[in-house]
Amino acid sequence: MNLTNWGRFGLLAALWGCSFAFIKMSLEAFAPLQLASGRLIVGALVVFAILALKRLSLPSRKIWGHIAVASVFGNVIPFTLFAIGEQHTTATTAGVIQGATPLITMGVAALALSEEKPTSRKVVGLFGGFLGLIVVVGPWNTDGFGTLGGQLACVGAAASYAVSFVYVRRFIGPHKLPALSVTAAQLGSAAVITVVVTTFMTGWTLHGDLTAKPLLALLVLGAASTGIAFALLNRLIADAGPTTASGVNYLVPVFSVAVGVLALGEPLTWNVPVGGIVVIAALALAEGRISALSKRREPAPPVPAVPPVPAAPARVPEKACP
Repeated sequence: MNLTNWGRFGLLAALWGCSFAFIKMSLEAFAPLQLASGRLIVGALVVFAILALKRLSLPSRKIWGHIAVASVFGNVIPFTLFAIGEQHTTATTAGVIQGATPLITMGVAALALSEEKPTSRKVVGLFGGFLGLIVVVGPWNTDGFGTLGGQLACVGAAASYAVSFVYVRRFIGPHKLPALSVTAAQLGSAAVITVVVTTFMTGWTLHGDLTAKPLLALLVLGAASTGIAFALLNRLIADAGPTTASGVNYLVPVFSVAVGVLALGEPLTWNVPVGGIVVIAALALAEGRISALSKRREPAPPVPAVPPVPAAPARVPEKACP
């Protein structure tokens, strides 16, 4: 990658890593469904504006049913569950748990997609990632079911992301649509669904004082960590490829831990960073990044000073001839 793409890579990781702190601050005034609705409305407006600047059109009506399903699993459910989860656990823990999303995606893909055959490397990586996730959650450290329930809500959000990724790949990917068009349609659909659900389930009465802090946090969460972040991801995928872009998942937990501890003053117990390292290592193993790195570090074979004498060609047995 060139320097510009490295900048996009780091900014995307920072925006997603900081999103958990923004969720925590927004919860001071907004209920989880209200927060998810506001985040999606602002994010959709940003992406629609970018779509208009690029003069791209929305997908055709024939796949809007699939887009609606993808928006439920990719936006409505995880955005709401992460907000619910952070009512009972820290932004640090939520961010580390999301780092396990690619591992969960591999597991879902192996079950749902025939071309994603499970290999021994992936199985070991998934098992290691599951153990790392247990260490992050740390059920032995919970203070009542509320905290464990919050952490499990974050796990559910990560699993919902995984279902969405596999669904998009299977039912929307074959149409070869511009990623930004699909993103705009998905965020717009998710915003409408969440607003309707919020209206009939919880209403719009705030459960806290609407001060500048939660309002600004919600606006930044929607505009930057949702709208701009998706645009950055699409550009990074186009310039550097999906494999390189997926590496941003390694940095998201790092930013979430740093922001949670330094900006929010959240406590940090040993199990969160240790479990996070296990999850990241398992992800690297399952994706084949560790083996690729080891091969890259292998020294090149020495160049002989004198070219070797070519051996006489072996005689091909007559049976091998057609």
